[in-house]
Formats: sequence, C-alpha cells, structure tokens
Amino acid sequence: MKLRHLGPGILLAATSVGASHILMSPEAGARFGFDLVWLVIAVHVLKYPAFEFAPRYVAARGESLLEAYARAPGPRGWALWLGLVDMTVQAAGVLAALLGLTASFLSAAVGGPGLAGWSLVLALGLLALLRWGRYASLRGVNLVLMLLFSAGTAVAFVAAPPPLAAIPRMLTPSLPDGSIVLVAAILGFMPTSVAVSIWQSLWALEQGRFRPGSARSPARRRELLREGLIDLRLGYALSAVLAVAFVSLGATLLQPRGLVPEGPAVAVTLSQIYTGVLGEWMRPVFLGTAFLALLTTCYTSMDGFPRTFVAVLQVLRGDRATQGGSQRAYWIFLLVVTFGGMALLAAVPDPAVVVKIVGAVGLLLSPVYFALNLWAATRLVDDPALRPGKLTVALALAGIAMMVGTVVLLLWTTLAGPSL
Repeated sequence: MKLRHLGPGILLAATSVGASHILMSPEAGARFGFDLVWLVIAVHVLKYPAFEFAPRYVAARGESLLEAYARAPGPRGWALWLGLVDMTVQAAGVLAALLGLTASFLSAAVGGPGLAGWSLVLALGLLALLRWGRYASLRGVNLVLMLLFSAGTAVAFVAAPPPLAAIPRMLTPSLPDGSIVLVAAILGFMPTSVAVSIWQSLWALEQGRFRPGSARSPARRRELLREGLIDLRLGYALSAVLAVAFVSLGATLLQPRGLVPEGPAVAVTLSQIYTGVLGEWMRPVFLGTAFLALLTTCYTSMDGFPRTFVAVLQVLRGDRATQGGSQRAYWIFLLVVTFGGMALLAAVPDPAVVVKIVGAVGLLLSPVYFALNLWAATRLVDDPALRPGKLTVALALAGIAMMVGTVVLLLWTTLAGPSL
C-alpha cells in the first residue's frame, strides 16, 4: 500500500489520540489501577465495526454515510435532524475539552496567560490554519506526529512495564466503585465518538479516489475497500496499543504517588509519567509532542464538525449548495461552536471534568449512530464482497448492546447522585 493512499485512517487516529488517550487512559490507571484495562481493550474491539462500515459504504456507493442516514426507515430525514441537533450540542463541549486540554500543555511548557488565555490563542490560530488549508496539508503532518508520540510512549512503557501479577486484573471485567462516569466517558469517547465515522466517510470522499462509486468497476471498488481497510486498521491498532499503554503507565507511575490528572495543571501531572522513568529532560519533549498531537486533534475536530454540518444541510435540501453558501455555513457554524466552547471552558476551567462530561453525554446517542452504520453496511451495499462478515456483524451487535447497557447504568446511577 502506498503512503499516498493513507489518509482517513490516519485522520481517525489523530482524532482518537487526544483527550481519550492522553487524559482518560492515565486517569483510569491513576484512579483504578489496572482494573479498567479490560474495558479499554473491549471498547476498541466492540466499536471497531462502526468505523469499518464507513469505508465499506463509501467504496460501495461513492457517497457519505449521511446519504445512508437520509434513507433510514421511519419519518423522512429523522436521523439527519437528530444528528444535526446532537452535533450542535456536542461540538461546543468537544471543542471546550480539546482546546482546554491542549492549552494546559502549552501553559505548562511556556507559561504565559494561563488556560483561558492560551485556549483563546489556540482557537484563533486554528481558525486561521483552517482558513489557509485543510485535508491535503494535514495528512503528512499527522503521520509524523503520530509516529513521534507513539515512539515516546513506547519508550516510557518499556521503561516502566506493568508487573506480571497485574495481568489477571487487566483481563478480568469489573466496575470499581465510583467509576461509572469514567467508564461511560471511555465507552463514548474512546478511541473516538462513533459519530466520527461520518467524518471518516467525508474525508474518504475528499481524498478523491472513492468518488463516484457508480463509475467504478466491482473489482476497483473492492480494491479501494482493501486500501481503505488497511489505512483504517493501521490507525486503529495504533490507537488501541497507545490506550492500553497509557492506562498501564497511569497505574504504574501515578497511582502509587497518589497523583490524578485533573485541574488546570493536568499537563504537569501527566508529564510525570515520563519524567518518573526517563528523567526531567523528558518533560519538555513530552509536553511538546503531546501538545502537537492534541493540536492535530483540535484541528480535525474543528474541521469535522462544520464539514458535517454543511453536508447534513445539503442532504436535507436534496441538492448541492453553491460553494459560497457552503463556505458561509461552514464558517458560521464553526465560529458559533468554537466560541461557545470557549464560554463553557471559562465556566468550567477543568479540562479533565469537561472531557468526562462530554464523553459520557456523547455516549447517549452512540448506539443510534452505530445501528445506522450497521444498517447501511448490510442493507444498502449490494456487492456481497463489500458487505461486512458475520463476525463483524456479531461484534457490532455486541458493541451496541454494551453501549445501551452502559447508558442505562449511567442514567440510573446519575439519578442516585454520583460524583465525577
């Protein structure tokens, strides 16, 4: 597979290796030791089909998942309207979480105006970068950053591996007391939200090789799917390995010292994962690399939300808007949710809390997106070679069931008054 064929999978990985890995995974280890490693593994396995269905559908039909959602059984366009409302609500929260966490790393590295000030600087800088260029300029940068960040984490993991006695705890399903909100956030936000599969399908179309599907021969569409799945699996496997490594590092290096990544200084606590085994020289390296990795997550999210917003509007109208109209809608939505996110961060200046809230809330509609993706890949794909296999379908059904069960447990526990 050629490097030029890499793209949507790397962007998916860049979106994944953000708040869920850098913050929630170490927090899981710091609070509950190795008891939630099984969950991180299960989440990656059971949510994988949701993301595989995107390249399958795009390769088969040459259109995004939004077109499939428009055909969902029931009232006309219900899935798109539901997604539009959910996306508008979620976008401000996700951007608040990501910008706040990224700003905490920048503040820890260079000091300056603090969390609020750096968040504003980052927001304005990313808006300018989005104005300058999007997908084409991001693919290579993402690949380099992912490799650098992965290498640094691998070194730390090798220097502080988990004890052999912890392996049974890693693989034994359990829900420690007080863990339900974090469990829901991990299920909703790791490796990323199921709704990001929509972005994945849009990125694949922008790459150009997948459109139009109707003009491709069956053999060519199968080849495109093969390339798309390799791209996806590379990024997804990297996400899974890094997530498990971060939980282990949190359990090994943070929990014994009573350190939990939280508050405006969350980056300082996280840096001790690396300095504890490699020395103080690693602090600026980690802060810089993690900052850049988070920056790409912010970039892809700030582009993904308005891109999807515009695409939903176009599908709802049943036509393609003019370029000028699309650009206006893109920027109006982006500015509203970005500065809405800044207002939320000002009200709750703790990235760790915001990330958990956003992840848990994002879980609520994840089973709906998952079920829609399953329906699209099994009912709207005519070529049997492009449909998912029985094992993939079984995993998807298990993933949907796990999400629904966790939502019920979260709501039940929330009514009883849990703490974050």
